[in-house]
Amino acid sequence: MASELLNWIQISLNLFSQSNTRIVWNLFLALIPLVLSFYLFRPSVTRNVLWWAIFLIFAAFLPNAPYILTDTIHIIELSHQNYPTSAVLLILIPQYILFVLGGFEVYVISLMRLHNYLIYLKQEKYLMGVNAIAHGLCAVGIYLGRFERFNSWDLLTQTDTVILTTFEDLLDVQRIFSLAIAFILLWVLFEITKLANTRLSNRFRDHNSAQAIP
Repeated sequence: MASELLNWIQISLNLFSQSNTRIVWNLFLALIPLVLSFYLFRPSVTRNVLWWAIFLIFAAFLPNAPYILTDTIHIIELSHQNYPTSAVLLILIPQYILFVLGGFEVYVISLMRLHNYLIYLKQEKYLMGVNAIAHGLCAVGIYLGRFERFNSWDLLTQTDTVILTTFEDLLDVQRIFSLAIAFILLWVLFEITKLANTRLSNRFRDHNSAQAIP
Protein backbone atom coordinates (compact mmCIF):
# COMPACT_ATOMS: atom_id res chain seq x y z
CA MET A 1 0.00 0.00 0.00
CA ALA A 2 2.76 2.41 0.98
CA SER A 3 4.76 1.60 -2.14
CA GLU A 4 1.69 2.19 -4.33
CA LEU A 5 1.10 5.55 -2.66
CA LEU A 6 4.73 6.57 -3.13
CA ASN A 7 4.55 5.50 -6.77
CA TRP A 8 1.36 7.58 -7.26
CA ILE A 9 3.01 10.60 -5.65
CA GLN A 10 6.05 10.24 -7.88
CA ILE A 11 3.89 9.96 -11.01
CA SER A 12 1.79 12.95 -9.89
CA LEU A 13 4.88 15.06 -9.28
CA ASN A 14 6.14 14.13 -12.72
CA LEU A 15 2.80 15.13 -14.24
CA PHE A 16 2.80 18.40 -12.29
CA SER A 17 6.32 19.24 -13.49
CA GLN A 18 5.42 18.68 -17.16
CA SER A 19 3.76 22.10 -17.38
CA ASN A 20 5.80 24.12 -14.89
CA THR A 21 8.08 25.78 -17.44
CA ARG A 22 5.19 26.63 -19.75
CA ILE A 23 3.07 28.00 -16.90
CA VAL A 24 5.84 30.14 -15.40
CA TRP A 25 6.82 31.57 -18.79
CA ASN A 26 3.27 32.34 -19.89
CA LEU A 27 2.40 33.90 -16.54
CA PHE A 28 5.52 36.05 -16.81
CA LEU A 29 4.40 37.30 -20.23
CA ALA A 30 0.88 37.88 -18.91
CA LEU A 31 2.19 39.96 -16.01
CA ILE A 32 4.08 42.37 -18.27
CA PRO A 33 1.01 44.49 -19.21
CA LEU A 34 -0.18 44.47 -15.59
CA VAL A 35 3.18 45.76 -14.36
CA LEU A 36 3.25 48.41 -17.11
CA SER A 37 -0.28 49.50 -16.19
CA PHE A 38 0.96 50.74 -12.81
CA TYR A 39 3.16 53.24 -14.66
CA LEU A 40 0.81 54.05 -17.53
CA PHE A 41 -2.46 54.62 -15.72
CA ARG A 42 -1.44 56.81 -12.79
CA PRO A 43 -3.44 60.01 -12.29
CA SER A 44 -0.27 62.11 -12.31
CA VAL A 45 1.41 60.51 -15.33
CA THR A 46 2.50 62.69 -18.25
CA ARG A 47 1.51 61.33 -21.66
CA ASN A 48 4.70 62.00 -23.60
CA VAL A 49 6.61 60.01 -26.22
CA LEU A 50 7.88 57.58 -23.57
CA TRP A 51 4.33 57.04 -22.28
CA TRP A 52 3.04 56.18 -25.75
CA ALA A 53 5.99 53.86 -26.42
CA ILE A 54 5.27 51.96 -23.19
CA PHE A 55 1.56 51.94 -24.00
CA LEU A 56 2.32 50.22 -27.32
CA ILE A 57 4.33 47.60 -25.44
CA PHE A 58 1.37 47.21 -23.07
CA ALA A 59 -0.97 46.67 -26.03
CA ALA A 60 1.44 44.23 -27.71
CA PHE A 61 1.77 42.03 -24.62
CA LEU A 62 -1.84 42.27 -23.43
CA PRO A 63 -3.01 39.24 -25.51
CA ASN A 64 -0.58 37.03 -23.57
CA ALA A 65 -2.93 37.11 -20.56
CA PRO A 66 -6.12 35.79 -22.22
CA TYR A 67 -3.94 33.56 -24.44
CA ILE A 68 -3.53 31.40 -21.34
CA LEU A 69 -7.12 30.23 -21.89
CA THR A 70 -5.94 28.24 -24.91
CA ASP A 71 -3.31 26.42 -22.87
CA THR A 72 -6.07 24.14 -21.60
CA ILE A 73 -5.43 22.05 -24.73
CA HIS A 74 -2.39 20.69 -22.89
CA ILE A 75 -4.74 18.98 -20.42
CA ILE A 76 -5.92 16.78 -23.28
CA GLU A 77 -2.37 16.18 -24.50
CA LEU A 78 -1.06 15.18 -21.09
CA SER A 79 -4.10 13.09 -20.17
CA HIS A 80 -3.32 10.90 -23.20
CA GLN A 81 0.13 10.02 -21.86
CA ASN A 82 -0.99 7.11 -19.70
CA TYR A 83 -1.03 9.03 -16.43
CA PRO A 84 -3.49 7.70 -13.85
CA THR A 85 -6.94 9.26 -14.09
CA SER A 86 -6.75 10.19 -10.42
CA ALA A 87 -3.53 12.17 -11.04
CA VAL A 88 -5.15 13.99 -13.96
CA LEU A 89 -8.22 14.86 -11.87
CA LEU A 90 -6.41 15.79 -8.66
CA ILE A 91 -3.19 17.31 -9.99
CA LEU A 92 -3.34 18.33 -13.65
CA ILE A 93 -6.82 19.84 -13.86
CA PRO A 94 -6.54 21.92 -10.63
CA GLN A 95 -3.09 23.09 -11.77
CA TYR A 96 -4.51 24.41 -15.05
CA ILE A 97 -7.63 25.84 -13.42
CA LEU A 98 -5.45 28.01 -11.17
CA PHE A 99 -3.20 28.85 -14.13
CA VAL A 100 -6.09 29.95 -16.35
CA LEU A 101 -7.90 31.85 -13.60
CA GLY A 102 -4.69 33.66 -12.66
CA GLY A 103 -3.86 34.57 -16.25
CA PHE A 104 -7.32 35.85 -17.06
CA GLU A 105 -7.50 37.77 -13.80
CA VAL A 106 -4.35 39.60 -14.88
CA TYR A 107 -6.12 40.52 -18.13
CA VAL A 108 -9.18 41.84 -16.31
CA ILE A 109 -7.16 43.86 -13.79
CA SER A 110 -5.00 45.37 -16.55
CA LEU A 111 -8.08 46.53 -18.47
CA MET A 112 -9.79 47.74 -15.30
CA ARG A 113 -6.80 49.92 -14.52
CA LEU A 114 -7.19 51.44 -17.99
CA HIS A 115 -10.91 51.90 -17.29
CA ASN A 116 -10.21 53.69 -14.03
CA TYR A 117 -7.69 55.93 -15.78
CA LEU A 118 -10.28 56.92 -18.39
CA ILE A 119 -12.83 57.57 -15.65
CA TYR A 120 -10.30 59.78 -13.87
CA LEU A 121 -9.87 61.72 -17.13
CA LYS A 122 -13.68 61.95 -17.36
CA GLN A 123 -13.64 59.98 -20.62
CA GLU A 124 -16.18 57.32 -19.66
CA LYS A 125 -17.75 57.60 -23.12
CA TYR A 126 -14.77 55.71 -24.55
CA LEU A 127 -15.04 52.68 -22.23
CA MET A 128 -17.18 50.60 -24.59
CA GLY A 129 -14.93 51.40 -27.53
CA VAL A 130 -11.81 50.59 -25.53
CA ASN A 131 -13.33 47.23 -24.55
CA ALA A 132 -14.17 46.44 -28.16
CA ILE A 133 -10.67 47.34 -29.37
CA ALA A 134 -8.93 45.47 -26.54
CA HIS A 135 -10.98 42.28 -26.92
CA GLY A 136 -10.70 42.45 -30.71
CA LEU A 137 -6.93 42.90 -30.70
CA CYS A 138 -6.56 40.15 -28.11
CA ALA A 139 -8.71 37.76 -30.17
CA VAL A 140 -6.43 38.38 -33.15
CA GLY A 141 -3.33 38.11 -30.95
CA ILE A 142 -4.49 34.81 -29.46
CA TYR A 143 -5.14 33.41 -32.94
CA LEU A 144 -1.74 34.53 -34.22
CA GLY A 145 -0.04 33.08 -31.17
CA ARG A 146 -1.84 29.75 -31.06
CA PHE A 147 -2.15 28.94 -34.77
CA GLU A 148 0.48 31.07 -36.53
CA ARG A 149 2.93 30.68 -33.61
CA PHE A 150 3.90 34.36 -33.44
CA ASN A 151 5.09 36.02 -30.23
CA SER A 152 4.58 39.61 -29.07
CA TRP A 153 8.15 40.59 -29.97
CA ASP A 154 7.63 39.37 -33.54
CA LEU A 155 5.82 42.67 -34.09
CA LEU A 156 9.29 44.21 -34.05
CA THR A 157 11.45 41.40 -35.40
CA GLN A 158 9.06 40.15 -38.13
CA THR A 159 6.78 43.13 -38.66
CA ASP A 160 6.12 42.54 -42.37
CA THR A 161 5.39 38.84 -41.87
CA VAL A 162 3.04 39.46 -38.97
CA ILE A 163 1.10 42.16 -40.86
CA LEU A 164 0.87 40.10 -44.06
CA THR A 165 -0.24 36.97 -42.17
CA THR A 166 -2.84 38.97 -40.23
CA PHE A 167 -4.36 40.41 -43.39
CA GLU A 168 -4.46 36.97 -45.01
CA ASP A 169 -6.21 35.53 -41.96
CA LEU A 170 -8.73 38.39 -41.91
CA LEU A 171 -9.67 37.62 -45.51
CA ASP A 172 -10.59 34.03 -44.65
CA VAL A 173 -14.28 33.63 -43.73
CA GLN A 174 -13.71 30.62 -41.47
CA ARG A 175 -10.98 32.41 -39.56
CA ILE A 176 -13.11 35.54 -39.23
CA PHE A 177 -15.84 33.36 -37.73
CA SER A 178 -13.35 31.87 -35.26
CA LEU A 179 -12.12 35.34 -34.32
CA ALA A 180 -15.70 36.52 -33.81
CA ILE A 181 -16.36 33.64 -31.41
CA ALA A 182 -13.13 34.39 -29.54
CA PHE A 183 -14.07 38.09 -29.37
CA ILE A 184 -17.50 37.34 -27.87
CA LEU A 185 -16.07 34.77 -25.46
CA LEU A 186 -13.41 37.21 -24.24
CA TRP A 187 -15.99 39.95 -23.68
CA VAL A 188 -18.38 37.64 -21.80
CA LEU A 189 -15.63 36.20 -19.60
CA PHE A 190 -14.28 39.68 -18.96
CA GLU A 191 -17.68 40.96 -17.80
CA ILE A 192 -18.27 37.89 -15.60
CA THR A 193 -14.84 38.18 -13.99
CA LYS A 194 -15.20 41.94 -13.52
CA LEU A 195 -18.58 41.41 -11.83
CA ALA A 196 -17.12 38.71 -9.57
CA ASN A 197 -14.21 40.99 -8.64
CA THR A 198 -16.59 43.84 -7.82
CA ARG A 199 -18.76 41.67 -5.59
CA LEU A 200 -15.76 40.24 -3.76
CA SER A 201 -14.33 43.72 -3.32
CA ASN A 202 -17.65 45.01 -1.96
CA ARG A 203 -17.96 42.11 0.46
CA PHE A 204 -14.41 42.62 1.67
CA ARG A 205 -15.02 46.35 2.15
CA ASP A 206 -18.32 45.73 3.97
CA HIS A 207 -16.65 43.15 6.21
CA ASN A 208 -13.85 45.56 7.13
CA SER A 209 -16.36 48.35 7.73
CA ALA A 210 -18.38 46.11 10.03
CA GLN A 211 -15.28 45.20 12.01
CA ALA A 212 -14.32 48.86 12.31
CA ILE A 213 -17.62 49.78 13.97
CA PRO A 214 -17.01 49.97 17.75
